[in-house]
Amino acid sequence: MTGSARRILVVDDSQTIRMQIREELEEGGYEVIEAKNGLEALIQAASPSPPDLITLDIEMPKMNGFETCRKLREARYARFVDSGDHRVPIIFITGNDTIEDRKKGFELGAVDFIAKPFQKGGVLAVANKILNPPLMHKGIQALVADDNIVARKIASLCLSREGIEVHEAEDGKQACEIMHAVGAKMDIVITDLVMPNMDGMQLCRHIRQDLGRQNIPIIVLTAMSDLSEILEVFKVGASDYLVKPFAKEELLARINVHIERNKVNRELRETIKLLKEANEKVEKMSVMDPLTGCYNRGYLNKQIEIEIKRSIRYRRPLAIILSDIDHFKKVNDSYGHQTGDTVLIRFVEILKNVIRSDMDWIARFGGEEFLVILPETTVSNAGIVAEKLRSMVSHEPICCEDVQISITSSFGVTGIDPVTQPILPSFEQMLKAADENLYRAKKEGRNKVVSSLL
Repeated sequence: MTGSARRILVVDDSQTIRMQIREELEEGGYEVIEAKNGLEALIQAASPSPPDLITLDIEMPKMNGFETCRKLREARYARFVDSGDHRVPIIFITGNDTIEDRKKGFELGAVDFIAKPFQKGGVLAVANKILNPPLMHKGIQALVADDNIVARKIASLCLSREGIEVHEAEDGKQACEIMHAVGAKMDIVITDLVMPNMDGMQLCRHIRQDLGRQNIPIIVLTAMSDLSEILEVFKVGASDYLVKPFAKEELLARINVHIERNKVNRELRETIKLLKEANEKVEKMSVMDPLTGCYNRGYLNKQIEIEIKRSIRYRRPLAIILSDIDHFKKVNDSYGHQTGDTVLIRFVEILKNVIRSDMDWIARFGGEEFLVILPETTVSNAGIVAEKLRSMVSHEPICCEDVQISITSSFGVTGIDPVTQPILPSFEQMLKAADENLYRAKKEGRNKVVSSLL
């Protein structure tokens, strides 16, 4: 046995039971020390090397298990077995397992009960769960709300031994405060039905309606099994119920079912979310120009018809600006296509900084041609926007590695106005007019804006 092995004190007046427990625990890698009565247990617990866990028989002569446990919690012995928030856990082993004894034991600070005769491996399994909590529920958080401290501790200990982080509340009001503080991190709620300040039904209603937590499992504990009351519990949002007094095995079984179901549902929701994001990304990629980040020609052809119909329906003007970078071929020939791509990216950024982000949009029309769509904008005002664009492009050199490249751009502007035009042109006609204006701007020396209303 290595010095790092966890030490377990086995207290029982039966040598046979002590040997049975010793063999089982030593096979599990624990160091075992023994005491045949309560007095020896107190001496062993107060030694320089106190145990990490105690199994304590209840029915013993002179000093029974309950009295021994009470003594261990007194100050003269507690300083050896308790440190800060940590208490050496005590498991009661009894041949008379009753609700009354369990209540008394939990009030004294016991963490579990094992009934005699116990199956082989039973004591080791409980010891392992206490000293080496399982990781299957690591990261899970639970809220236990009950004004009865014993019932609350029983439920909390059952959960914590499953590796669950437990938050305790003595009534519904305190439970609400914890729910608000922890938020979406809470994974399951176990609440008593009858509590002061706010009862279990009110807590369920608050979690479901006010906090909007529709998916979190809520298990309600009730002392009554009246069918009408249970139906009311489900109506306010409970996921399940348990009638007091309950066996810890039943509570754990219910909890595990709901935690696993909630985990599967959460994973499903996360998968749906990821699929939705992936679909949105694919959809975005299908309408965006991969280089410049503005819209592509496919989106333009579809969306422009919607803009024209909206313009006609609400009798609002619509303008378009067709732009072309002057002598762009020289940029590619002089600096290479990679630098040319950088120029295109920066050119679109300049355009985006001028137009209205919530209404206007840009589409790549050709290699270095871009179309700016300006809803609810007259041709006159669009000309002003185009002039601002022209000025900013010409006055902002583009930095590419160690080179500063100055560029200019020409702009052709046109649009429609349903109020003043009895017959409105099609998009093809608008595009043709914008292209003709762009051609004029190029012909008249470039770095110029030419506008006209169809």
